[in-house]
This record gives sequence, C-alpha cells and structure tokens, in this order.
Amino acid sequence: MFLIVEDVAAERRRLQSLGIVLEDDIEGDYSTLAQVRDPDGNLLTLATPPSRPYPPA
Repeated sequence: MFLIVEDVAAERRRLQSLGIVLEDDIEGDYSTLAQVRDPDGNLLTLATPPSRPYPPA
C-alpha cells in the first residue's frame, strides 16, 4: 500500500515516537519513499507527491 505524505522525514519522526521504525529512505526520480512492514508482513510505503510530472506513456 502506498500512502502519500507531504514530508517523509516528518512522518518518520512521528511514527518513530510511536515505536514504528521505517527503513532508510529510497530516493527516486519523482519522489522519496520509506517503507515498513506491518505485523502481518504487509509492506507499507510512504511516498512524497511527485516532484515533477511523469512522462507520457
């Protein structure tokens, strides 16, 4: 599941205060991602909004 957040660093701090630790940031061409697995093993990804438009398909 992807969750779009304005600021991955701020969400990282907020979640860490709750005892949830995200993996290292992944710098992509269009946004920054950070991931964590929930207790059932599902991968959750936080992503910033795209920094520029995606190229046409």
